[in-house]
Parts: sequence; C-alpha cells; structure tokens
Amino acid sequence: MYLSQSDLSKLTPEQTDGILFGGLNERVEKADFAVVCGTAPKYAQIRAEIAAAYYKNGGTENLIVSGGAVADKSVKECTVLRERLLKYGVPQTAIIEEPNAFDTIQNITCSLTEICKRTDVMRVESVTVITEPFHMRRALLLAKILLPKFIKVYAFTQGADFQSEQWKTDERLKNCVKTEMEILKDLIIKGRISDIKF
Repeated sequence: MYLSQSDLSKLTPEQTDGILFGGLNERVEKADFAVVCGTAPKYAQIRAEIAAAYYKNGGTENLIVSGGAVADKSVKECTVLRERLLKYGVPQTAIIEEPNAFDTIQNITCSLTEICKRTDVMRVESVTVITEPFHMRRALLLAKILLPKFIKVYAFTQGADFQSEQWKTDERLKNCVKTEMEILKDLIIKGRISDIKF
C-alpha cells in the first residue's frame, strides 16, 4: 500500500508507527553542521536535550538552532533552544542562532544561509538534522531535497520508542502525528517527495 492512496483515518497505529518511527536510530554521525529544528517554546526542552546529546557525543562543533517567533510571538524559538542548550552544558561558541524560520522548509533553507555566512559551502561535507522522532521523516526528506546534493545529510533523534507509544494517548503528540501524516501525503501528491510504501 502507498501513502498517497491511503485514507489516513483508516490507518492502524502500527502502520502509522512504521511510516513515522520505523528505522529511526540514535547513532551519532559526525557532521560539519547540525540543524536543530525549532518548535514551540514549551516543547523546546525535548529538542534541546536531543541536540545536547548529539553535541556531547562528538557529533559537531556547529549547532544551528533554527526558528523565529512562531507559536509565541514574544520569543524566538532559536533563543529558547540556545538557552536550553547552555543549561545542558553546550558552549556558546558551538551555538549558531537562526532567527527567521517559520516552518521546517525554512529551518533547512535559512540554516543553509547561516552555513554560507560562515564558510565556503562547497567545502561542507555533511549536515545532520536534529528533531523529535515524530518529525524526523519529513525533516530529513526535506533536507535531502533542499540542501546541495554534494552534502551528505544525516539524522539524529532520541526517544523514538517512547513517542511511538505515547502518541496514542498524549494529545499533543496525537495532533503532531496526525499533522505529519497529512503533510507527508500532501507532499507526495504534489510530487515533492517520493511515495511511501508500507
């Protein structure tokens, strides 16, 4: 079965788990830069914990925290992520703030601009995308489309098994999973990403 032909309301939780959470791992691949996708400030701690673990395990010396004032107009997501990372022991010198992104596509494209400001992009070998498990499939697919083809794109997340269980009962995660599935299907129908077989 293909996602483009599916009635999302009729998918089983197991099918949804396979699409969003299948194949995620916590292996650290070293990269020149890592992009930490922004989120609403009250959930920033989750993504900051993942990013701090990546940094502390030697993933990169350049963490780009991306996100403007989206859900909360009084504060930029990148600022909240930076503050959290500092509390987790990541040095200020390793954190690059990207304050303009308003969605996942802009997390990638605006972060690419930050990379270009700091180095010759033609010398960049690899970039890691960091986000929560439910969001990883889309973020990774978009990064592979939007970043230059010569850049190797990695993914890093933590807690996939936990979120795979929690989204069935947690209202926030349930809504996030529903939205992710809808966006993935829409991207497939528009021809932006390949269809997903499950």
